[in-house]
Parts: sequence; C-alpha cells; structure tokens
Amino acid sequence: MSRRSTLAALAAVTALALTACGGSSDDDAAGSSAGSGSADGAFPVTIPNAFGETTIETAPERIVVIGYTDVDPLLALGVQPVAFQEFVTFPDAAVPALGPWAEDLAGEAEMQVFPVAETPSVEEVLALKPDLVVAVSSGIEQEEYDQLSALVPVLARPEGSTAYLVDRDEATLAIGKAVGQEDEAQELVDGVDQAFADARDANPDFAGKTVVVALPATDGSGGYSAYVEGDTRTQFFTDLGFELTPGIADLDAEGGFFVTVSAEQVQLLDSDLVVVLALESVEETRATLEADPVFGSVPAVQAGRIVYVDPLTGGGAISYNDVLSVPFALDQLVPQIRTALAG
Repeated sequence: MSRRSTLAALAAVTALALTACGGSSDDDAAGSSAGSGSADGAFPVTIPNAFGETTIETAPERIVVIGYTDVDPLLALGVQPVAFQEFVTFPDAAVPALGPWAEDLAGEAEMQVFPVAETPSVEEVLALKPDLVVAVSSGIEQEEYDQLSALVPVLARPEGSTAYLVDRDEATLAIGKAVGQEDEAQELVDGVDQAFADARDANPDFAGKTVVVALPATDGSGGYSAYVEGDTRTQFFTDLGFELTPGIADLDAEGGFFVTVSAEQVQLLDSDLVVVLALESVEETRATLEADPVFGSVPAVQAGRIVYVDPLTGGGAISYNDVLSVPFALDQLVPQIRTALAG
C-alpha cells in the first residue's frame, strides 16, 4: 500500500494517491447513525470481489471505511461511517478530512479519521468493532483481506479491477448494495451520468480533444508526473468527451496510476488541453512552470491551452471523482476548460 500512500500524500499537497461485538452507549449512537438509511429487506446479500465474496447478513450499523474515496458514496446514501480513510487533506475543512462537496452530509456524530499518510492496520480497524469494512478504493490485498474477513465482512474491489482504479459506477453500486440501497445508488450513478451528458451537450467541442493531467515531479528530478487511463483524474476528462493524449497513453504505468515524464520526454505532454494539478498553491505552481523553459517548450503551453487547478477545490474534486464531487468539479472546471481551449 506504500505506493498509494506516496501519491495520497502527494494528493494532499496537490489535491491535486489505500461479526462484531456491540460497543458502549456512545458506540451505539454512532452505529445507529452509520446504519441509517439501509433497507433491512435487502439482506442477506452476497457480493463477489477480487478475493472471494462478501456476505452481509443484516443491515450494517458500524461501518469502517479504509477505501480512499468510499466515504463519499456512503454519505450520499445517508449512511455515516464510524471511521474513514482520509485521501486529500483539507486544512480549512468544516468537517475534518471531508471535501467541501461532502461537508453538509456529515451529520452530527463525530467520525474517526485515518490520516492520509497512515493506512490503518488490521488491529486498528478491528478495534472499532465494525460490522462492515468498506475497502473498494483501497490497496487491500489477499492477506489483509483474509485477516479482516475472518472476523467481519469486507467489501473489497470488484473482481478483475485494479487497486485504486475501480470505476466510479462500480464502486457506488457495490457500496449501495452493501448497505441495502442498490436502487438509490443507481439513482446517484444516473444523476452523475446525466450531469456529464449535459456538460458534453453544452460543450460539443470537447469531443475527441486530447488531454493530459500532469503536475511537476516532486522527487527533484526536474521532470513531471502524468496520470494514466483509468485514474480518477483522467476519467473525469474522458467523461467530458476528451481522450488521453497518445504520448501518455502509450507509456507503461506498471500497474500504477501515473507515469514519470522526464525533461527529455516533455513533448509527450503536448495535447489539446494540458491540466496541471497545482502543488501547494496555484500561484506558486504557475510561477514555477512559467519559469521552466522545458515545460514552456510544449506547444499546448505556448498556445495557452492550459488549466491550473487549485489543489483543494477542483483538484480534490477530480481526484475523488465520485457521485458527490463530480457536480462540484463540473461547476469549478468547465468554465476554465472553455477558456483554455479558446486560447
């Protein structure tokens, strides 16, 4: 899980990276909140996953989330977990570790947060006495799955999927089924699909344009990082009608979700639209790259077809790219994209 932790930590500064006993009265109160909205008639339910299958006998009441973006679909369904994994650090968040698109759905009960750079151990998860562990967008592997699932149902990524690259619709529907709200989850999926369709209809010139989503490398190499096909950030733009530029699509990500582009390879970043996920601030990242003659040699950059994305708003939203963050991201970024393509 270290590779995800590395990029998750990077995402924190770029915002653009894995059957239980009852508790005390406080635990019970949190559990009741966590299980609200599930349909008892939907259980028991069995959901296949990459490591076996998950059987959930009754509506879960104490959900622990270790998938990086899985908290959002739960909140969208009116289900509050007792703990969740932080993905992007929002220093000014009204609710710790939640993006601005999710804060209003957090409810009153306090949720424990697993910090972005510290994926929880099996012991830490079990100490919270969960009756369901949600790990769809985590880097969980067979050994950890086996240890957890021996004691509690674990909703892991779907069979055939890659760690951290589970499709937004698949993740939402699996989570909805696990909490007895499959129909409601489908409505969320349909709503996001319609939002993208509306954006494409309003911007037909997006169709077929190439895009690269990149950021300055943070390893001191002077190069750049670019996200690959299937990553949440590139998926956002392909859902708008864009295509990943062939120069990046042809690079081998070795099972990961980004590739490193050296200064000598910088022309691979050329595309109809260059999207830069800012580091600590848009202003600082823009100043750094505008002073970089190598980056400035890219034709798209010279033509002004570039969007610098704020790390804690639009950057965070496309990093999550889920049923809650997508409408927020569309409002934030579509006007900027239009302006950039106009040169």
